Amino acid sequence: MITKPEIRSLRSRWQGIDRRTLVLLSTALVALWIARFGQDLASPDWTRLTYLNFWAGTQVFGYLIAPLTVAALVGIRPRNLGWVWRGIAGHWKIYTALFALSIPFIVVASSTAQFQDQYPLLEISSGQVDAWRDLVRWWPLYIAQFVAIESFFRGYLVLGLAPRFGSSAVLIAVVPYMMIHFVKPPMEALASIVGGIVLGFLALRTGSIIWGIALHVGIAALMDVLALGHKGFIW
Repeated sequence: MITKPEIRSLRSRWQGIDRRTLVLLSTALVALWIARFGQDLASPDWTRLTYLNFWAGTQVFGYLIAPLTVAALVGIRPRNLGWVWRGIAGHWKIYTALFALSIPFIVVASSTAQFQDQYPLLEISSGQVDAWRDLVRWWPLYIAQFVAIESFFRGYLVLGLAPRFGSSAVLIAVVPYMMIHFVKPPMEALASIVGGIVLGFLALRTGSIIWGIALHVGIAALMDVLALGHKGFIW
């Protein structure tokens, strides 16, 4: 049973949460709901390509458009959420090093049946004549949803909550980030924890999500290339 002093303590903590934090966290809840359940509006009659494009659209709306719109309405500028280009040129080295470190792990993982069943997300069959046409149509939106993911988890959550929670904002953002990987292979879900923490602290240090986007897209591209290679489309 909660005692009266504990109730007073909870009330005090609630009153200590500022309006900005309430807006960011409330919007995050809605964004996560949209990104998860928006795809359920898809028609069962759609092709796999149409469905994936629609799914990517829900991710872009839920993770990018909606949060940045709300942020603008309450006076939070995009640059305060990591959309910073100036002064980041020198950061490429650390992100390139991270990409290089990830290559051996991705190469090993790509040899497993579980990986090849998962990637590329657009299911490609051996001998499919229109495979490259469909991939070219799919990849732009696939890239866009990675932009949205980095903007939301490293920008909106980490940089947005850092003024209130400091570096703990990284861990706050990692929890839902790992959970959206529950549909992925177990080792990829585990890697998302490490990746989320590293990218989160780098976003705090640099104040930008731009190179994080580039790293995320680069890793995804490598994964698709390796998956297509194993399926006989490249080598």
